[in-house]
Amino acid sequence: MGTETANVSPRLGYILLVTTWLCWGFSYPATAFVLETMDVWSSRLLVMTAAAIVLLLLGRMQGAPLSVPRSHWPDLIIAALCNMAVFQICMTFGVQLLSAGRTSVIVYTMPLWASVFAVFLLGERLTWPRVVAMGLGLVGLGVLVGQDLSHLRNAPLGAGLTLLSAVAFGLGTVWMKRRRWQNDPTVLAGWQLVIAIVPVALIWAFSDATLSLPAITTESWFAIAYLVFIANALAYFSWFRVVAAFPATVSGIGAMAVPVIGVLGSAWLLDEVIGWRELIALGMIISAIAVNLASTLQNRSA
Repeated sequence: MGTETANVSPRLGYILLVTTWLCWGFSYPATAFVLETMDVWSSRLLVMTAAAIVLLLLGRMQGAPLSVPRSHWPDLIIAALCNMAVFQICMTFGVQLLSAGRTSVIVYTMPLWASVFAVFLLGERLTWPRVVAMGLGLVGLGVLVGQDLSHLRNAPLGAGLTLLSAVAFGLGTVWMKRRRWQNDPTVLAGWQLVIAIVPVALIWAFSDATLSLPAITTESWFAIAYLVFIANALAYFSWFRVVAAFPATVSGIGAMAVPVIGVLGSAWLLDEVIGWRELIALGMIISAIAVNLASTLQNRSA
């Protein structure tokens, strides 16, 4: 993915990566707070709509054109469905059915799936380090949810939906690399949210979900504000600039710290217990991403 307005220096790129994983890491306990007073569909509809408006207004304030070339729309729609619709919906259900900390660990296996999709969509080679990385990541997932699958009724569904969100996010990230975009990344992120709002709004309209603003607690409003302005607007502002500037697998470096922040943040804010399963899973998954990233960087320097 490239844009005329997305020239990012390596130093700025690292700053944006750090910004992204901090924004997304704390989004998991924030989502759990919101779901205490709102249903899944209402929360996603509210957060995504507000974040889309913020991003498009921000793009307009930067002087970036909001119109997207007609030939770019098919790719933009596919990326939006993966990056925003499937990812956000399945991730939110994961927080509800599994836990915020576990969900954050599973979601950020995304670079592993992105490396697989990059083979088929970008022509990258599936080398043995990437195979090893995939194996480490899957073992980490098994350790994390193994006990829950036999003790919690909703754990298998929660783990499955969260894994689907990770796969969709990986596909969407790689799909954005297939085209040289002419729009500012902020505008592209805003339009992706607008596109994703359509299926979410349809599901919300035909479900029994009800959006009752007076029922939302002050604590939940603060969490909603965080999700809108930080976890969506600021995070996507940063993330799509990183994706524009670096290869798909290299941009996955930001995922290395997100599950750590997610687990620690959930333990701090939600009193979730950090046990040996969480620690082993974090170690395995971060090791998997590190192996994949080291192989990519070595290939680039060769």
